[in-house]
Amino acid sequence: MKRIYLPYYKILMLLIACFGVRTASAQNKLEYTISLNIKQIKIATLLTEIGKRGGFFFSYGSDMVPADSLVTVNVSNKPIRLLLDQLFNNDVAYKEAPGYIILRPAPNRLKLMPDAADDAETAFNISGYVVDDETGAPVRYASVYENRLLVSTLTDDRGYFKLKLKSVGAITLTVSKEMYKDTSVSFLSKVTVVLKNTNFGYAADTGASQLNRSWLGRLLISSKLRQQSANIGQFITNVPVQTSFIPGWGNHGLMSGQIVNKFSLNILSGYSAGVDGLELAGLYNLNKNDVRYVQVAGLFSVVGGNFKGVQLAGLDNKVYKDVKGVQVAGLFNRVDNAAGVQLAGIANINKNVSSGAQVAGILNVARKMRGVHVGVINIADTLDGVAVNLISFSRSGYHQLSVFTDDNMITTLGYKTGTAAFYTRLTAGVNLVEAARYYTYGFSFGHDFEFKKNLMLSAEFNTQFLLSDKWNDTHQLNRFSALLNVPVAKKLSVFLGPSFTLYDQGQNNTIAEQQAVVKNNKLALTGIGSSFKCWIGWSVGINLF
Repeated sequence: MKRIYLPYYKILMLLIACFGVRTASAQNKLEYTISLNIKQIKIATLLTEIGKRGGFFFSYGSDMVPADSLVTVNVSNKPIRLLLDQLFNNDVAYKEAPGYIILRPAPNRLKLMPDAADDAETAFNISGYVVDDETGAPVRYASVYENRLLVSTLTDDRGYFKLKLKSVGAITLTVSKEMYKDTSVSFLSKVTVVLKNTNFGYAADTGASQLNRSWLGRLLISSKLRQQSANIGQFITNVPVQTSFIPGWGNHGLMSGQIVNKFSLNILSGYSAGVDGLELAGLYNLNKNDVRYVQVAGLFSVVGGNFKGVQLAGLDNKVYKDVKGVQVAGLFNRVDNAAGVQLAGIANINKNVSSGAQVAGILNVARKMRGVHVGVINIADTLDGVAVNLISFSRSGYHQLSVFTDDNMITTLGYKTGTAAFYTRLTAGVNLVEAARYYTYGFSFGHDFEFKKNLMLSAEFNTQFLLSDKWNDTHQLNRFSALLNVPVAKKLSVFLGPSFTLYDQGQNNTIAEQQAVVKNNKLALTGIGSSFKCWIGWSVGINLF
């Protein structure tokens, strides 16, 4: 998307910058001459061939171009612009972007009819109507703007508009509307009007489209601002400072959605094309395109493009594309791809790749996880990093059901998730021996040292909570184990190894209950304190993959 930087030069330089540069750019690829003699070729194939010869690609919607329709082309040294006019019967507008020519439907023409244009020494008061050039019908909600002064308005239901512009010398009003080609009218100091049809083109604005059409955008962005964005989405400029109270109520008015700010102060909330510096909001920030460096909001921030830097929000950060840097949110961080650090009170949700560190109070989600991910639950299609959690769901990770016995419990069930780098295991067991009747539940984490395929040594720490058969007492066992895993079948392995157990007897259980646990372990060692016992034990079991 082309950006037009706000100039501060004299009128002559403004005219050269606004019109001369744009004309030179527009005569780049669209004015490239081409010769073709092809019979019965699909339009999509023809556009690809033209793009190859010109060194660019065409971008267009599948519902706009009849890609499978057959055409015959015989031209010699003809500009691409004229070939496209012939091919699409003048019903398509064009916009150049780096490496692309973007096509959009524009079957209609606008006509601007000023009914008053009074120029004072430093101001123009202009009003008039915008109508359909063919039918004469009024065109409502068309954008009328001066792209140098950043002043704009929308036509009403009658197609009427009124603008007051502070300027010395010539000004140019541009009228834009979806499905129409742009029209410009130049006003000189003597109010001489020159009417011309100009195709300023179109720049695909995916982020703006998604933001404006989302339920949040429809709720928080006024219909006038959304219509303005649809009409003149191709016009983006940069200014140093913006202040606003709510979207549309600020020093840039209806043009706020077309401006990238260096510093943006939104008392309650704001809406802009993007930020290239610092943005602060009491409640929320809404940005159509990219944001860089620092963004802070009391409630949430929404970025339609990419984000780079530090993003802080009391509740939620939503980025439609990629994030590089740090995100901190009280509830959620939601992005496409993330590289850096994400901290969220509830969840980090990435559509594609998460690289770096994710820390969430409950949930981390990504298609591919790289780095370190800390949460209660981690969900990923591919897990390349380390997931520190209670449960990890990953297609490429562990999903093992364990059944084992040890020196404390006759039967224990476990569910192992994660990867060899870091795994977790939820456990529950029962011991029904009369001398020591109790139940357990617990949690393990560990690392697998892989020697060869499926032959591993697991270093594991496990903590278990013991409930006596009276269900009124809880005690704790902590175990350090070294477990050798040996495969015996395609989806079956056996593990066994020694363990060291530290038992917290607590202060409430009876002497008989304390002795019951220790009596069950013949290798009990001398206690290390009045409420602790420790011993060397063993574990043996199977893993079902």
